[in-house]
Amino acid sequence: MRGGLVIAAEPSDALLTSPNATNVWTGRVGWSDQLTYHVDAKFPAAEVVDSISHKLQKAGWEPLKYDFLDPALPSSQVSGWQEFSHGIKDPKLCVHQWLGDWKDAAGNIVRYTFRYKHPGCDTSDLKDLEVSAAYVRAAAVQQARQMFKQLEKQHTNTASGSAGKPNP
Repeated sequence: MRGGLVIAAEPSDALLTSPNATNVWTGRVGWSDQLTYHVDAKFPAAEVVDSISHKLQKAGWEPLKYDFLDPALPSSQVSGWQEFSHGIKDPKLCVHQWLGDWKDAAGNIVRYTFRYKHPGCDTSDLKDLEVSAAYVRAAAVQQARQMFKQLEKQHTNTASGSAGKPNP
């Protein structure tokens, strides 16, 4: 904070590239500045995840225990790595994913997704870690939350059979 103003982080301050990263890409997609790359890191990549988390916290970013769009969903900061199948062709890929959000003093969000994709769900040979990060400015965070709430409300109304009916 300088002179009573919260100084917002620049995207480059929050989009961190791990040492030995390959296939690095940066750009802007929709509302967010993004970074993707691969790094050779054996599952569960604790060194990579912890290093990024530590650097973000040292720079003033607060780790969130929930998804910034849906506070009912715990982040991987709480639940750890998740596993799910991806694709419709055989063999389906098994995805191991760690997803977490951090917030700065100005309300900007940075989301990191760490993923391994592999046929079969054995983790013993996983080492090609995909890292994706998205920096979302505070104004866009608010817009996204409003859109999410509207979609959630529409889904609730549709599921309850009240879509298109006037509210009493």
